Amino acid sequence: MTRSPLHNFAGRTALVLHRSPEIGQRIKDRCDRLGVRARVRNEDPGAGAARAADMVILDIDTADDGMLPWPRAAAPMPLIGLIGSESPGRLAWALAQEVDAFIPLSGLGHLFSAMVIAHDVFAQKAERRAREAELARRGTGRLDVIRAVLVLMEGGRDEALALKQLRTMAMVEQISLEDAAIRLLTERRKAGGARNE
Repeated sequence: MTRSPLHNFAGRTALVLHRSPEIGQRIKDRCDRLGVRARVRNEDPGAGAARAADMVILDIDTADDGMLPWPRAAAPMPLIGLIGSESPGRLAWALAQEVDAFIPLSGLGHLFSAMVIAHDVFAQKAERRAREAELARRGTGRLDVIRAVLVLMEGGRDEALALKQLRTMAMVEQISLEDAAIRLLTERRKAGGARNE
């Protein structure tokens, strides 16, 4: 899927997590010039404030897992890491959090670029997770396909004919083979339940 990077952040909100009021204000001023409404916090922002933001800009030198109200590497919005000391331990923490883009504190003039990169990387991760979830769902659906073929074989069909019938059902309904199997099994269960009443 091709996607064009987001180039206009006007009207978006950013939560800035930085312990220095001066640096926080510099970031806020830069956000203002980009049309981004920034809220600066120098302590734990609380779950509501963090989840309400469209992006989080955080100081990786002082941030920790406790400041972020989501499991590690599961941020629901793009994260932009501010690099100060370049400490290997702090960079490792940021990578474990899957921060989407980095910007040195000396390069705040490039905040727009960091936002574009962060949003694009975040979108790529979301697409990858959706593909992985679909593959996992289909993987578990393979057993349903086998069950559906066995149900269709009860009418005297061999495996090849039963599978062909299931594929035809999937094509007619324009759904996956796994979804066709689930639908067939559900209909059979309902029919069996109706007969038992």
